[in-house]
Amino acid sequence: MFNLAIGSMHPSVICVELSRFTDSLNGLKEVLESPYPEEELTEFIETYARTDEILPSDKTIGFVIASSTKKIVSFSFSKLPDDLKRELDASSRSFETIGYTVEIDSQ
Repeated sequence: MFNLAIGSMHPSVICVELSRFTDSLNGLKEVLESPYPEEELTEFIETYARTDEILPSDKTIGFVIASSTKKIVSFSFSKLPDDLKRELDASSRSFETIGYTVEIDSQ
């Protein structure tokens, strides 16, 4: 789940499928470094937000919280597969290179 505050926009929490997690982190970085982040956020939501029916087998494994005004990205996961942990580490460095503080809480 993503909770994003970009400029004056703070949409509802959006769900992103785990299979799209890595791509969504790249998309989030593009939003945060864009000269027009609010417009990019709308496109990000259209691209990555899950819109189909929620199934009984679905579960939330974590949150990504980003604030453009505070320049912080926070990741909190209950359990993440090893390959996605590596992706998360790489992505966290990319957020730091654009001036964001990164917090990671994961098991």
